Amino acid sequence: MTTIIRRFNDWPIPIKIILSFALVIFLGSILLSMPFSQLDSSEANYFDHLFGAVSMVAVTGLFTQPVAHTYSFIGQVFVLLLIKLGGLGLITIVSAVVLQFGRRVSIQGEVTLQQALNRKDRTDFKYYILSIVKYTTLIELIGASIMSIHFVPAFGWRDGLFTSVFLTISAFNNAGFDNLGTASLQPYMTNPIINTVIPVLIILGGLGFSVWFDIGKRFKSLLLYKDWKDWRSLKRNYRHLNLHSRLVIKWTFWLIIGAMFLFMLSEWNHPETIGTLSLIDKFQVSFFQAVTLRTAGFGTVNYAELHMFTLMVFTVFMFIGGSPGGTAGGAKTSTVALAVILLSSEIRGLSNVNYKHHTLKTEIVKRALVIVVMFVLLNFVAISIITIFDGHVPLQFIFFESISAFGTVGLSADLTPTLSRYSQTVIMFAMFIGRLGPITIFTALANQDKKKKDVKYATGEILIG
Repeated sequence: MTTIIRRFNDWPIPIKIILSFALVIFLGSILLSMPFSQLDSSEANYFDHLFGAVSMVAVTGLFTQPVAHTYSFIGQVFVLLLIKLGGLGLITIVSAVVLQFGRRVSIQGEVTLQQALNRKDRTDFKYYILSIVKYTTLIELIGASIMSIHFVPAFGWRDGLFTSVFLTISAFNNAGFDNLGTASLQPYMTNPIINTVIPVLIILGGLGFSVWFDIGKRFKSLLLYKDWKDWRSLKRNYRHLNLHSRLVIKWTFWLIIGAMFLFMLSEWNHPETIGTLSLIDKFQVSFFQAVTLRTAGFGTVNYAELHMFTLMVFTVFMFIGGSPGGTAGGAKTSTVALAVILLSSEIRGLSNVNYKHHTLKTEIVKRALVIVVMFVLLNFVAISIITIFDGHVPLQFIFFESISAFGTVGLSADLTPTLSRYSQTVIMFAMFIGRLGPITIFTALANQDKKKKDVKYATGEILIG
């Protein structure tokens, strides 16, 4: 065992991260397939449990067999455990436990955690890790308490509290799983508690932990100096946030507003979605759909009934996903933002890529562009393969499902359970890659020669355009 651990420590960091997720998926699929984890009426086989485990650890929400009709109370507890491990990461949780008992994490382990959490340095690492676990638990407790206001009277104390906890953990970790049935949250389309608590949890989970702590520092400053008297002071404190936090907050805000506006524009008079609702209900349902696109996977409308325009627009928002270093997946808001800023700079003929009076590093911008291109190419490959095995399915629904898987969103037009096992296997790989990120996967798989140096040759020119 000591030899295995020593060899594991010598492996590249991306491989450690990938193996930690793969190990959780495998063990989770075994636990879910146990008789005590399933209902007597369960029709799931091992493939269904494996698919579910991948989706849970990848915090996606797609399934071949619904949780409510497959898993017992013990099985649903395992589902929550897999979602938690997937949202925060096995390495993060294990490190937090080790630190809590007063033991140190090696420098090598800190570097692994740094990459797993997309953190740029290892300053105050013990405080950072323990704070993540502490605050996520606190937020989930508050969310579950508020949700229980509705579910306890509806289901009773035991089932009501458990349903509240289940939905809260799933929402905060941007997983999109529910234990209510096959229609996600459609029965609660106009419920004010669901339409408020779930989106707030999704946003908090999707912003990223580094943004949390940056906002927390500014909030402490406001309390300490009582500097919240007017709009100008709040704006000044917002400007004191670091560049990453401001970019993430700005893009998250406008993505939600944009998706909400386009959804209402397309579905306003559609009787199958929001056409028959009151003005207030139309706004809250539209807000919910706009937020869930940040890779959460819950839905309060039937996505199979959406207008084609809405379906296509939603794929763009799902592709973008949440923000780095949090529980969300997708190409990430900051990554797509950098690619857009680069495009804008090229169109305007600028030699530097600038944002908010800062010149961005070339390697960061190049990395962002590579991730976006990788996501596009991988989605193209996945869609192409699925059309081979399930060519009878309309292309727009395959496109939607593939983007949902790669973005670890989990929204579905009721397609995944009906696909062939081959296509479902493609969806599994898409979810896994989408959660870890294509850069992590390809860095781990690349057979890099450490002795090879970055060689620069004579400059060459190629015509483009």
